[in-house]
Amino acid sequence: MNEELPTDLSALDPTQPPLAFARRLAAVRTAAAGALRRRRTRTPLAMVAYWRAPLLAALFLVMLVSAALFRSVQGGTGIDAVGTDEVADALLVSAVLGDGDDAQSTSPADILLGGYEQ
Repeated sequence: MNEELPTDLSALDPTQPPLAFARRLAAVRTAAAGALRRRRTRTPLAMVAYWRAPLLAALFLVMLVSAALFRSVQGGTGIDAVGTDEVADALLVSAVLGDGDDAQSTSPADILLGGYEQ
């Protein structure tokens, strides 16, 4: 806001010359009539379809960022890109419950987060 030159909003005051205000209002309605007509003829599905290109671009960008993050996490932890059965082996019932001794129980979440040592 500029304190030295305040914004003049007197043109929006309907109590000031009513005839001038009515003319301004009619001019705005005439100028907006085309846009309002186009909006009324669109269905909600058509409005969403209008945004398909930006939505697809955003989806593509999210996919690229996700792939890059996934690759960096794989490379940083030494996880092979080839699928292995290490997680399945770690989640076997005997691995979770132990060998029958009174060892500390480990939950599957602890195993996946690295709290399980073989």
